[in-house]
Amino acid sequence: MFDSAILLIRNPYRSLIAEFNRKCAGHLGHATEAQWESKEWPEFVSSYAPWWASHALSWMKFGRRLLVVHYEEMQRALLSQLRLIAAFLNITISEERLLCSQSNQDGYFKRPGAQQPSLDPFTPDMRQMIDSFILTVDLALQSRNFSRIPQEYLPR
Repeated sequence: MFDSAILLIRNPYRSLIAEFNRKCAGHLGHATEAQWESKEWPEFVSSYAPWWASHALSWMKFGRRLLVVHYEEMQRALLSQLRLIAAFLNITISEERLLCSQSNQDGYFKRPGAQQPSLDPFTPDMRQMIDSFILTVDLALQSRNFSRIPQEYLPR
């Protein structure tokens, strides 16, 4: 259906926490301890973790022309990533606009502070499942000669 696409991949652990916070408390809020400890969290992980993998795998399988961008790499090196995106889109972006993007990198929709659940919300079973999805996506990226999953995602 699409001639080309940009696939943005984020660490699934961070992605799951961010999406659960958004689902429970909106764009700027945090889920409560009670929500993290409810049955809603494990159900959320069991449905959204497979989606993280299937989303990436589907784009790699069906995308004719694809650029893979890693969210954390955009955070670390915004300008070089924007240059790659512009080249992929075959457009020219002035240095002034690139610098404007860099100076406004944080934007307005950011949760204040790094409020996380007091305990690790991921059970060993959840980690095993998520880690297997990470490895599957990494293998698919590698087989298609895309930039691999950042080391920080990989199970230790």
